[in-house]
This record gives sequence, C-alpha cells and structure tokens, in this order.
Amino acid sequence: MPTEQFIRKKAIQELTNRGWLTWYPSRARYKQNDIFGIIDLLALRRRKMRYIQLTTLSNVARQRKKILNIFEKKRVKLAVEIWAWSKQKKRFKTEIV
Repeated sequence: MPTEQFIRKKAIQELTNRGWLTWYPSRARYKQNDIFGIIDLLALRRRKMRYIQLTTLSNVARQRKKILNIFEKKRVKLAVEIWAWSKQKKRFKTEIV
C-alpha cells in the first residue's frame, strides 16, 4: 500500500504540472495534520482554490463518510475533492463531495 507521503508527492507533482500552487500542513508527530480533519492539500490558481483529501481507492468510502459527517455536524457547505490513488493504474481517481 502506498504511503501518505508518496500519494501527496504524486498529487503535488500532477497539480504543479497543471499550473496549480500547492500547500499542505507540515507533519507533526502525534498531532492532527489535516486541515479541519479532512483536507490534506490546498491548491490555488488565479482565483480558484481546491480543497483535496488524499487517500487510496480502498479508503474512498470511509473518507467520503467522514467528510459528510463533519459537514453535517458543523453545517458546512464546501466542495472537497477526494483524490484516490490507484496502485494498479498509477493515477488518481477523483470525486467531489
């Protein structure tokens, strides 16, 4: 199974190649590293911003449920993209929640 660092590196490489500026929170031991517990990566280009959750294909359903639960509890409306890395196809499958 690919590591989170590997998946993040691939996502940043893909977004950078498409002209997006990326940012992610620095890693800290024993602390939450996601933005609001659901966003792994921010991408910015011109006046557009993308909020991205990185995962593997096998964890998409769990991540989707986690995002929807947080949004429902906090009454938040935000388009978060789930980028799921496919080890076999060596590319991302994307979904907007």
